[in-house]
Amino acid sequence: MAVRHAPDHIHIAAVLVRQDTGRRFWPHHDYPKLRAAAQRIEQRLGLTVTAAADGTAAARPSRGEIEKARRAGWVPARVELRRAAQRAAVAADGVEGFVAHLRERGYLVELRRVLSGDLLGYKLARPGDVTAAGEAVFYSGSKLAPDLSLPRLRRRWAAGPGPAGGGSPAAVVAAARAALAAGSEDVDGIVAGTADLLVALGGQPSGERWGQRWAAAAERFDRAARSPYGAEVFPGPAGTALRRAARGLLAAGRRAGRDTVGGVALVVAVAGLLAEIAAWQDSRDRVHQGAAARAAAAAATQLVLDHPHPPRPRGTARGTARRNQRERSAAPRRGGSAAARSRQIGDPAMTLLPPPLPPASAASGPDTIPRSPRS
Repeated sequence: MAVRHAPDHIHIAAVLVRQDTGRRFWPHHDYPKLRAAAQRIEQRLGLTVTAAADGTAAARPSRGEIEKARRAGWVPARVELRRAAQRAAVAADGVEGFVAHLRERGYLVELRRVLSGDLLGYKLARPGDVTAAGEAVFYSGSKLAPDLSLPRLRRRWAAGPGPAGGGSPAAVVAAARAALAAGSEDVDGIVAGTADLLVALGGQPSGERWGQRWAAAAERFDRAARSPYGAEVFPGPAGTALRRAARGLLAAGRRAGRDTVGGVALVVAVAGLLAEIAAWQDSRDRVHQGAAARAAAAAATQLVLDHPHPPRPRGTARGTARRNQRERSAAPRRGGSAAARSRQIGDPAMTLLPPPLPPASAASGPDTIPRSPRS
């Protein structure tokens, strides 16, 4: 029996006891098998053929986690912890820095070790997220996202970008886009570096609306940054530069992309790079990654449209003309009204004065600056 629970999924109830033998059926790898069976049904019935599972999706919060977060007015703990771990992975260059970054922000971190003392993994918990018995609810890194397990993080840090720095972020993004178009290095490395940059841009204070919008773009791009079936990623020079720029943004706490002209350039550059990545993913039939990159590109494009324009510098020709016009309009006119001028002319004491000048609006000469016609 199948029940449609929501627009994006169904629930299937099946009998696990064979009717012919009475023996129980033990499902093994039932999710991949069910996915393959669904694709065969799609092809046979002429339905839209959906993409195959490629192991790149992050674990979604369960219904219980969602309901618990809704009652408390929080983001689901799994989502918040994944974001925190991603930012810590970008900012750190090893396990010690990773743990310190998380603990400084109030998260609970425990390391798992084998009997020999070697590290086996880690787990995170959000303060205040407890069970009915009052115990903290921990999530291991691999349960947050495939690339947040400790072995994957260690391989990432071993090939780390080094210290922060290396040019403006906008220039680094433009260079990465050029490398992607030229095909001069592994594009998956550029994609991974782009994900780090989005995570860093989203790592602004919680009260900053601009940082929240970047964080939403990073969430949409998340799946695009993972290679199908867990393939290893080897960042080249452009990908390494992107990761270095991301670390620099987090280290400086810069509000990039909001108030400055350099921020405008960065927003435009990131939007263009995301569009290029989406086209590259689509050209390789990576349906999930292409859709994620397109969604992030759309979010970045909206940021470009909503970005406040930099103020016009004072002293431009149009600004000077308008300022002069306002000054002339506000200045008192010589001679006053027609009646006053008549009294002045009839007064013997005023006969030596020169005749009154015409109004400023009718004046002509080299000092008059014509107003630009409105378009």
